[in-house]
Amino acid sequence: MAQFDYARARATAERLIAKFGTTGAIRRSVKAGPDYDPEITETDYPCTLVTLEYDDAKVDGTLIRKTDKLIYVSTAGLSITLAESDKVVAGGEVYAIENLKPLSPAGIVVFWEVQGRR
Repeated sequence: MAQFDYARARATAERLIAKFGTTGAIRRSVKAGPDYDPEITETDYPCTLVTLEYDDAKVDGTLIRKTDKLIYVSTAGLSITLAESDKVVAGGEVYAIENLKPLSPAGIVVFWEVQGRR
């Protein structure tokens, strides 16, 4: 039985997001210094992403709100692993990550699925 080529699926996802997506950034805040007076530094990591509206059937007003966005983030050129404490910058808007899921069959992250909230 032939093995599925997940690296090829990843390359396809990267190509499609690059073709139909736009540039954006993952914004990460890092604390430095003492706990009583921390200095917070924000760093933007460039990425390619696609921002979509949620289907009305999925919007329940609680877990998924009407203003939430479904964001697919490509792994191509991304130098960090996303975390729920990060923010996504897309189209001049900053979205907090409410839910974060990697599509990672066989341990290879094909792309990141983000539920973004303003």
